[in-house]
Amino acid sequence: MANKNFYEEVEKTPAVTVIIPMYNAEKYIGACLESILNQTFQNFDVVVVNDCSTDNSVTEAEKFLPKLKGRLKIKTLTKNSGASAVPKNTGIQMARGKYVTFLDSDDYITPTALEELFKIAEETDAEVIHCSSYFTFRDGETEIKKETFQKTCHVNKPTLETSDIGKRVKKFTERGFLWWGCNKLIRRDFLIKNKIIFPQIDVWEDMFFAFQCVILAKNYVRVPNVFYYYRVRKDSLSHIPQRPLRIIEMLMQIINYLDDFISRVEFFQKNPQYRFMILDWHIQERMNIICTAFFENSKLQPFQIEEIFRKKFENAISKEDLPFSAYFFTVAAYQRFCLYNMTQEKNQLQQKISDLEMNLAKYKVNSFSNEILPTEPK
Repeated sequence: MANKNFYEEVEKTPAVTVIIPMYNAEKYIGACLESILNQTFQNFDVVVVNDCSTDNSVTEAEKFLPKLKGRLKIKTLTKNSGASAVPKNTGIQMARGKYVTFLDSDDYITPTALEELFKIAEETDAEVIHCSSYFTFRDGETEIKKETFQKTCHVNKPTLETSDIGKRVKKFTERGFLWWGCNKLIRRDFLIKNKIIFPQIDVWEDMFFAFQCVILAKNYVRVPNVFYYYRVRKDSLSHIPQRPLRIIEMLMQIINYLDDFISRVEFFQKNPQYRFMILDWHIQERMNIICTAFFENSKLQPFQIEEIFRKKFENAISKEDLPFSAYFFTVAAYQRFCLYNMTQEKNQLQQKISDLEMNLAKYKVNSFSNEILPTEPK
């Protein structure tokens, strides 16, 4: 339990605001809010931003108004935004806590989550507390696993991230940061001062938000704490397949957001090679999906692919974006070449395996025959 002297209750300014974007979550919002209600650290408030749910989500959330005793606010947007960016940004505007954290309405957190993160943030003077791992489970199932898609930079104690922005960018492109908004505790004044928001796009808004935090935070602290329970749902926005052309449109949107942000940061102005690095990385991250959708026929020649590419994107890419189009085609062609080679290698390996299995089977038959059949006298 938290030390009362350390966690002194503040009437007007809560220590933490939990921001919950909500859309059609009537089956889940109860468990989500229950996990906040049961926190060992109670100096918090909660902002639920309802994105015009068409079910009983609001009714379920309102059941917690008396339980949270004035610490729960429910805001309904005037129209559905179609994604989580607007609800999250609205939550930041409504937040009163010294720190904010984000929690999806179908997920929940451990009972000591806020206590652990707040204590570390205060002790380290962190603007961002970063957790790299999370618990995950499939909707309707009970098995819980610890997972992460962060590939490097895991820690076993609170660790201050390097102040070298170049190294941070490199780590980001090597998946050294988990780019969810939900696995962090963040100083609210840091977000406001730096005008850090979620871009209004359907997907990948967390990546851009996290990148801004990584670049602009002076004290970015990594911790080994695992506190977030992520529910995997087939009908969630992130798991709904997107049309390839729509992926391109979203990719161009996020690149424009990234480039606009980067152009305003002094480090990138003085080090343009890192500007290219992050833009190139983001395009490369999406290419496998796009190449698989557009270039399934591996027998097409490069000039044929370019013709397909131009026809697909003639309405999506303006003349002003021709340099981007040329670069994008080059990356796509290279990715397709790599995929084709890997497919060929896989087929060759499968054939070798098949041949080895046949030889092994013949060897076993011959060995068995030699054991049971009498040999001719010499």
